[in-house]
Amino acid sequence: MLGELGLENKRCIAFTGAGGKTTAVYTCVREMREEGLPAAAVTTTKMWKPQEGFLLWRDDLSAEEVKEWIRLHGMRPVTIGRELPDGKIGSIPLNALKTLVDQGVRLCVEADGAKGKWIKIPNDREPVVPDFCDAVIGILNQKALGKSFLEVAHRPEICAERLGKRPEDLVEMKDLCRLWLDKDGIFQNCRQIKRAVLSGVEPGMGEALFKEYREVFRWMRQQEMPVYIWERNDDRQRVFRTDQEPL
Repeated sequence: MLGELGLENKRCIAFTGAGGKTTAVYTCVREMREEGLPAAAVTTTKMWKPQEGFLLWRDDLSAEEVKEWIRLHGMRPVTIGRELPDGKIGSIPLNALKTLVDQGVRLCVEADGAKGKWIKIPNDREPVVPDFCDAVIGILNQKALGKSFLEVAHRPEICAERLGKRPEDLVEMKDLCRLWLDKDGIFQNCRQIKRAVLSGVEPGMGEALFKEYREVFRWMRQQEMPVYIWERNDDRQRVFRTDQEPL
């Protein structure tokens, strides 16, 4: 995934949007580990506590201790955070995250929340992307297409209103494009490198999507925001740019 997105050399990557952030975070952590790099998942909001590989943050935890924990877990992804009472974990201090990055730990940051929905519009405080992140991956899920905002959107009334629609209206590809492009969309206040990723695509479905929305994707490229289609299931995955013919 990182290679296809041109982000394989980035030290800290944030993930915003809805419908695949956590999966993308752990996919990228695994890829970094496969390259022999010390890497971990963290959040600046909340995320579900993983069943394994969780390292409870403490104020005196050193980067060397973190690297050793990562080494002991091999290719299994490690997550660092504060434990919360609802089965989730919270952020560690931003200055501590920056220290880890400066001392050689690569971080994948879940920087947004969507309550399990497939699209979202951020509020004034979202996303929570640290200014030392190198890049931001904005994810929206194609499964939202053809369904009502009430069904698939986080804060559906607000999301629909921002896009000039009603909550019962159906989501279209142009709505996803606006969520990627608008200044109050999922890249709100982000000055880093941006990558628009369309998730929820089964292997083999990407080419059909590419053909169906070819003109929309071409227009996105003209806006300097090419869309990357992310095909994935439990067995395999593929990412390709929609301004290039899929192989």
